[in-house]
Amino acid sequence: MNLTAPCYQCGEKAAVEGLCAACYEKAHPLIEVKSPLTLHSCKRCDAVKVPGGWKPITCEPLSPSNLLQQQVRILLDHEVRRFFKEADIEFTEEKKLDRVLHIAVSTSGQSHESIPSHTERYPVEVRMKYGTCDTCSMMSGGYHEAVLQIRADGRQVSESEEEEIMTIITEMTVADYGKDAKAYVSETTRTKHGIDLKIGSEHLCRQVADELESIYLAQRKENYKLIGQDRGGKKKYRITVLIRLQRFTLNDFVRVDGAPCQVQSMGKSGLGCYDLQARQSFTINMKSSKWRTLEFISPESTKRQFMVVTRVYGQPVQLMDSKTFEMFEIDDESLFQDKIEGETIFGIVLDDRVHPLP
Repeated sequence: MNLTAPCYQCGEKAAVEGLCAACYEKAHPLIEVKSPLTLHSCKRCDAVKVPGGWKPITCEPLSPSNLLQQQVRILLDHEVRRFFKEADIEFTEEKKLDRVLHIAVSTSGQSHESIPSHTERYPVEVRMKYGTCDTCSMMSGGYHEAVLQIRADGRQVSESEEEEIMTIITEMTVADYGKDAKAYVSETTRTKHGIDLKIGSEHLCRQVADELESIYLAQRKENYKLIGQDRGGKKKYRITVLIRLQRFTLNDFVRVDGAPCQVQSMGKSGLGCYDLQARQSFTINMKSSKWRTLEFISPESTKRQFMVVTRVYGQPVQLMDSKTFEMFEIDDESLFQDKIEGETIFGIVLDDRVHPLP
């Protein structure tokens, strides 16, 4: 007959290492959490202070109750000590006062593989405290390491370009939020010359400038300005990055290697053009030898509408300006084959010659 030794603490049947299941679980808890805890959050951005800094709330805008749950979750992730990696932490709200929240923290699991799973539950008092995080402090003080200037060569930055650029900057700033405490734009100024942005992080400014330079095939200049010294006497500089957009934009007209073209696309892959004489598309980039021949002709607004007056095979096609009624003739092969008498087309007049547009 096999006899099992009793638990040396309570006298019940021993299960593991001379202890019964209940005494073993008490001696080997799944987690440890202290009470009370302090939830220190930023009154401006709702970030939570944790050991080593501030943890931002990166979720979409939350309701007050969901926000508090997210903040408590961040607090518990840093304050609950796990003795088993597999221990999942859950909590429920029991009572909420003005600046005090009572919750129950629970987890389930096995303290030892030879005893059944069990649930542990701990009452915790959370005391709420408010302050201002490092990022919001720097933003409110106007701190910035870099200035990003957006300009256009010989023209104003268009509304569509401004909208696209601000979307790019917003998305890149949000992507860096939480990784870089200075990833913010403290001020945006729009002038007749373009857009000026004060950016907290020089690193973020350079990232944004790289992206805009690539997408818009823009010119770039940088300069540094001495703004003072730190406590150690080291000189401090602020960088200004100028991004100058090209004179032309989408659908404008340019010459490439002497041939009139219409800009069809701009991006990291290069400048996509349509040769109005050869009637074919091609792409060049800033390293291409043809890039040096690139010159602006006119904006898209200079295109004109024409009516096809006569079109007879083998004979010149007669076109009439829809506004001025001025007449032009072009070779039959210059007009797209699907165009017939009475239809309208768009074209650009260069050297008294009409170039039909695709």
